Amino acid sequence: MRRTEMFLSPWQAADYTGLKIEAIYELLESGELAGEKIDGRWRIRKSVLDAWLDAEVPPEELQKLTSKMSRLSEAEAREVLANLQKEAAQRPGGAST
Repeated sequence: MRRTEMFLSPWQAADYTGLKIEAIYELLESGELAGEKIDGRWRIRKSVLDAWLDAEVPPEELQKLTSKMSRLSEAEAREVLANLQKEAAQRPGGAST
């Protein structure tokens, strides 16, 4: 059976992830998020984006990412980060804060 790969433009990836479009471009340029240039334009495989979203992220990286979220105020981003750190600490083998 054939499987069709879905590609997203940076603005679609930003909408999908809740990140600012500028953050998506920064992640692509730095190589932290894998993308491909097709006809000179960035395209991101949805499967790669999903894997990136599902990956374990150190608290320092989470803090950087929450500041780049498009739909959250700074206070809301801090609250999200605190909740994620609390959840991570409660997991077996999680770091205590």
